[in-house]
Amino acid sequence: MTNQIPGVPDGWDLVHANRLAEAREFILTEEGNPYMTNTGTQRPFPIIRKVEKPAAYRPFANSEEYLPHWGKPVCTKGGSGFDSVVGTSMIGIYVAATAKIYYHSMAEAFEQFTFADGTPFGVKIDE
Repeated sequence: MTNQIPGVPDGWDLVHANRLAEAREFILTEEGNPYMTNTGTQRPFPIIRKVEKPAAYRPFANSEEYLPHWGKPVCTKGGSGFDSVVGTSMIGIYVAATAKIYYHSMAEAFEQFTFADGTPFGVKIDE
């Protein structure tokens, strides 16, 4: 759900419809432009914020690319417990889960797992 309203520029969301702004908050001017206040405002304005685009990720290309992440626990997407990567091959990983070891290609692992901190099981794409 977005807080987009008429008059708020693309790439911005409405935080509050009409209140005094604090220092360094963005307001929507009467001309419809975003403006960062230096000291706040004396009268109410719509308060807006820049929409952050989520980071893009791709699957690990091989075990060498995964190596810096070795030892980090992984979670099955939608699951509740932690699993461990117990081995790698050139194009896949071995995951220990519920007393069994399963093999996944890097592409399958990208679709099925996240790291325990919630980041995707893959490489961040620099844009």
